[in-house]
Amino acid sequence: MWLVFTVTLVFAVVAGFWLARQDHAPLEPTGPEGLRALIMAVVGGFLIVAGVLGYLVVILTTGLTFNFTRPVWTDLKGKIFAANIFVPMLPAIGLALALSPLLTPVLGQFGVDADLANLLPLLAAVIAVQFAQLFVLIWAPLERRFITRRLLAQGITPAQLQMGVMVGLSNPASGFAKRFALIEEDMGALWLSDEQLVYWGDSERFALTRDQISQIERRADARSTTMLWGISHVILHTLLPEGGDREVRLHVEGLWTMAEKRRAMDRLAEQIMNWHSRS
Repeated sequence: MWLVFTVTLVFAVVAGFWLARQDHAPLEPTGPEGLRALIMAVVGGFLIVAGVLGYLVVILTTGLTFNFTRPVWTDLKGKIFAANIFVPMLPAIGLALALSPLLTPVLGQFGVDADLANLLPLLAAVIAVQFAQLFVLIWAPLERRFITRRLLAQGITPAQLQMGVMVGLSNPASGFAKRFALIEEDMGALWLSDEQLVYWGDSERFALTRDQISQIERRADARSTTMLWGISHVILHTLLPEGGDREVRLHVEGLWTMAEKRRAMDRLAEQIMNWHSRS
């Protein structure tokens, strides 16, 4: 999330300086100030609409993914990373352009430098959009759509999907390279049967008995924004057939807010621990 914010902010600063220089062009040849404000409002509205349409295209095409008969998560999460920069940035710039004719003169009256007065509305809009994404997870529909379409393509029925929990998997020891796009290494669904914990995902499948899970841990990810919401992930310590231990961190997916994620993770942890404690 922080990497996306930084990259978006860099784009915004560059765009802001360009717009500031454009605003310093002589106004006389282009008509009165009211016409300039109208043009900026129209352009701003166009960018807002373009951002909304871009978002809908990404959701409805599952990130421009059309073949679900093979593993696609690795490619898709790169597309989500790019979309998370450009799609929210369009309405942010559009909002800044629409409000700039109103805000820039006010800032100038407070003695703010002209270039900075033109740049501040853009930075404020970008920061507001990114801050909102700390609360609202705009790609939740895409996650649900991807998991559903991929598992249906593998033979999972809609009735089975309704009984499962949509989750992602990651390695708690993963470094920065694994976090560059999205930390989840796989996505799918999890079921608890009488005897097994079953996961079926994009590229990985496993069924674990109670004896194959040596420990169930709750641990927050200190390098993730989920920690700000008090989310402690479920981490399964599984025994490998060749010996040794593998840690599997679970992420609940397809939810609109961080608050929903926290509640869903707590419910999942309780279900898994109750299942594991049964003899």
